[in-house]
Amino acid sequence: MVDLNSDDDKFEDMPVFYFINYINVIHDNFLKENFKDIAPRDFTYLSNIYFHKNISQKELAGLLYVSEANVAQIIKRLEKNGVVKRTIVKDNKSKKILSLTDKGESAFNSLLNLIVDFESQLFKDYSAEEKENFRKMIRDYYEKAMEY
Repeated sequence: MVDLNSDDDKFEDMPVFYFINYINVIHDNFLKENFKDIAPRDFTYLSNIYFHKNISQKELAGLLYVSEANVAQIIKRLEKNGVVKRTIVKDNKSKKILSLTDKGESAFNSLLNLIVDFESQLFKDYSAEEKENFRKMIRDYYEKAMEY
């Protein structure tokens, strides 16, 4: 693994996104090593289906800022793997409602537990107040990015 040597002065003025991107890469690799059945990016799909009951493919595409074709492709794979099911709305044959199967809920909970464990290791040297401040700052950062 390459050591970015973040103590190096050249990293002092790097944008936060530089580090966020590396955290995502490291996180994805962690999930790949610890969870073989589902791709790391699937967590975002599964969590949104889990937390947004009766979400349509179109609504999911909007939440994830991806095309409906992208969602359809990933959902098709997740459906084939038995973790997601699509239900066609009787009044609107083109609308498909997404939900997790029992296997999908189990996979989501397993992924969530892995992520919580991963995150707890990252925060182990910080106080509860520091963790809470970081959460507030990153959520605020996220909300400002959404407005941008």
